[in-house]
Amino acid sequence: MGIAQAGIVFRPLEPLVDIESFVSGLFGTKVVQIEHPDIGQFDIRNPGDVMVQRFEDAYFVCNNDLVWDLLEFPQTDVTQTYRRLGSPQLFMAFCHYDSGGSYGYAFFENGKRTRSRLQTVGNAHRQPLIEYGAEKDFERNWLSANFYLEEDDCPREEWQKIYFQGNREIEVPEYFLTKRILEEGMVGNFGVCPWDTNLEPSCYFFKAMEKKRHWWQFWKD
Repeated sequence: MGIAQAGIVFRPLEPLVDIESFVSGLFGTKVVQIEHPDIGQFDIRNPGDVMVQRFEDAYFVCNNDLVWDLLEFPQTDVTQTYRRLGSPQLFMAFCHYDSGGSYGYAFFENGKRTRSRLQTVGNAHRQPLIEYGAEKDFERNWLSANFYLEEDDCPREEWQKIYFQGNREIEVPEYFLTKRILEEGMVGNFGVCPWDTNLEPSCYFFKAMEKKRHWWQFWKD
């Protein structure tokens, strides 16, 4: 089953005593906690659906709208998000969408973007690879790795690069390269990758409250 998860991971400077209030403040709108939802009733790709996973002191706040602009547009102002997170020394925005073929990560240190990489299938409005900043040390293990071309029934210029480590003990196709680096970056910086671990997190689910409409909005309709 494919993974569809995106959000922010960070370690708060102080324990989050009231997670519902924290999420409301982060999104700038009232949210309410709900019971564990059934399949089909909740999706972090929906604007109003938010999931929080806690692995010891690392928190994953998952919602597509929270992070997509941070990944796609490197010049996006992160000041407000940084302050609402409580000004952590490091936080990381990420996306891992198997169905859409989109994988990305962005590192923010002391409120400043230091490195980001978003790899997608690309379209008329987006380049297939968007990068910002100098490569981090842990990335170079794969970005500088040897590779070979996988022969296929297509023109040679379309053959896929297969990156590998050692004597091809570990192989990663080019279209999964960012995915692999993302997972290693999570483990290296926060101790866990939430979709590839045997650890059981504490999970919290929230729905954004719909704003009440004024009488004149009904009249206008």
